[in-house]
Amino acid sequence: MDISPKTLRDYILKMASLVEASLSGSLNLEKSMEEIFELERKINEFHMIIDDACFKYIALKSPAAKDLRTAIAVMKINADLERMGDQSVKIKRQYMSIGREILQIKNMALEVNIMVKNALDSFVRSNIKLATDVIEYDQEINSLNQNIVRNHVNQIKNNEMGFDEGYTIIKISKNLERIGDHAKNIAEDVIFLESGSDIRHSPEFKMSKKD
Repeated sequence: MDISPKTLRDYILKMASLVEASLSGSLNLEKSMEEIFELERKINEFHMIIDDACFKYIALKSPAAKDLRTAIAVMKINADLERMGDQSVKIKRQYMSIGREILQIKNMALEVNIMVKNALDSFVRSNIKLATDVIEYDQEINSLNQNIVRNHVNQIKNNEMGFDEGYTIIKISKNLERIGDHAKNIAEDVIFLESGSDIRHSPEFKMSKKD
């Protein structure tokens, strides 16, 4: 099969749809652990397929400029999507051990899922503005995580909740926060892909976000 930038983009979007299904299923008590494991298996398959396709494309086509950036960005997005799948499995296992809905967790998951969707949309639409919005929103996700940790530490201290359940909720929140970090990484890769600028450690970009 002839590998092109479009091929790589199509692969990553197929993998992304599996990851989004895994994320939505991780906090759905009606979805079984086996269903999430099956999604993880498919995600892992795509992870290897995409890496292999990127390596072959770079080796055989010797791409330059944006085509090379596409291959690099797809490889990096591929890694972040695979890690999101891993986080989904952890969240599912932890949430099932609680066995009931936690409103703060559900609300945080909704915000994280929107962040992931917007990061992927910025890739599909080659939209730097949307990618920048995703990066900025990461602070909101961090604040939600901090609130959940603070709330449940206090509940444990005041004997309003058992330690095991409270600690499990805190771990779920942390895993959701990490998924937000991966979405931010994807947004940064979109900016790199479209502009050629690596803004991960850019003081100028950090200052512009404060304006």
